[in-house]
Amino acid sequence: MAKIDETNSGLKVEGSWDDITEFCLKLEKIFEKYISDEDEIERYDQWRPKNDENEEDVQEKTAEDASIERNHIEEEFEGTEKELEDAEEKIKESFDDISHGKSPVEDLEEAFKDIEILVGAKSLESLRKIEETIYKNLMLKFNPCYFDTEDFSLSLNHKKDESYIFCVNISDENLRTHIQEELY
Repeated sequence: MAKIDETNSGLKVEGSWDDITEFCLKLEKIFEKYISDEDEIERYDQWRPKNDENEEDVQEKTAEDASIERNHIEEEFEGTEKELEDAEEKIKESFDDISHGKSPVEDLEEAFKDIEILVGAKSLESLRKIEETIYKNLMLKFNPCYFDTEDFSLSLNHKKDESYIFCVNISDENLRTHIQEELY
């Protein structure tokens, strides 16, 4: 059975993996009652420790959540080959424009846009992989798993034995009081 203590900023829960996952599920149900931001609840549901997972799974989710979000450039990206083919085609069209006495500027601008999308998308993808690697292999070796939203922040720390400490910090006093009352 999990041991739950009130803190100045929320709650501290100590127990086995199963105790923590059970508490996290209860906490989600309470969050659903008092927090109106559905995206926060959905993100929490994806991150929270679950019975069929282990600490490494939560570390993976923590690293993913902490890395940069997908950008509009990545949404426009159609693949390296496609972007290069499109840019090449537009450059060829610009030469045709010149031979027909037209300005090549518009076609060249479109070709550069394709190259910009390619470079931007690949750069962001690489940066995200680097960030996730740093989080997983360095940051989370020395720090607890964590999760932050506008309304609450959480941390999960593995003690030397088989128990865990799960901390819930809530800055809004009314929300904190509601959650504490629901749990007791």
